[in-house]
Amino acid sequence: MNHNRNLEFLNCLADIGMSEREARVYLALLNRGCATATDLQKISGVPQSKVYEIIDSLSRQGYCLERKVGRKKTFEVIDPVVTLTGHFEELQERLKKSINLKKELEELYTGCENASDPLEYIEVLHGNEIIHHHYCHLVNNTKEELLGFGRGPYACDTEGKSAQQDEEESGILKRGGIVRWVYEINLPDDEWIFRDLDPLCEKGVQIRVAKSLPIKMMIFDRQSLLVAEEEPLAQRGELTMSIIKQGTIVNAFRALFEFFWDHSTDLKKWKENEYYSLEDNSI
Repeated sequence: MNHNRNLEFLNCLADIGMSEREARVYLALLNRGCATATDLQKISGVPQSKVYEIIDSLSRQGYCLERKVGRKKTFEVIDPVVTLTGHFEELQERLKKSINLKKELEELYTGCENASDPLEYIEVLHGNEIIHHHYCHLVNNTKEELLGFGRGPYACDTEGKSAQQDEEESGILKRGGIVRWVYEINLPDDEWIFRDLDPLCEKGVQIRVAKSLPIKMMIFDRQSLLVAEEEPLAQRGELTMSIIKQGTIVNAFRALFEFFWDHSTDLKKWKENEYYSLEDNSI
């Protein structure tokens, strides 16, 4: 693991409440899967006098378990999909609370012409047409990186909108940037998605498939986040999304993306294992 990627993971673990030493030991254990305290000390660089204390703390928090064979004691990491998902759901809940707080503050400041909004980095968008327009604008201004969780409902509800969004994403690649997507695909309802995904892969867009995603979102150049809100009373198929330009929140959701990216399946491999087998069974 390169140095920059290692720092990203350490920062991500710090965001969910781990101390620096806990994060280093946990990351060492995550890389090995199963290790002794001596192994963890060598990999993490944490003093041996502290390793047992830290591994005991991680065990009590449910991140790993202890195994004994004779006098030999080893520690085994528990699947992070199980242990970390709850923390990322907490980040999502914090985002929702921030959005609600913004709305309350807007009401408090109604009539104050010179009042500045302390949460002005959040802009709420209603309706597929408006969201489509803002999405294309954000993609058009993206120079280096677009990351996204794709799940329904989609704002590109016509062939024209879908083609425009695909063209804008291709522009990032032409500018030398990177586009990565993780999709939640539920067959047979989402079979139409393949029509758009295969041509994007041919152009260089990297696409993976996850069994499920916690939220619909896109991140642009690590600066802006476009995230869907749950609106149970909204018209069926119509989206409500928020544009957020706040470093801490954007970084937290980027860590969420990297987590699901690492635990998802390449589109081509997924189609071989899931999609084509479904077709065979339907014959």
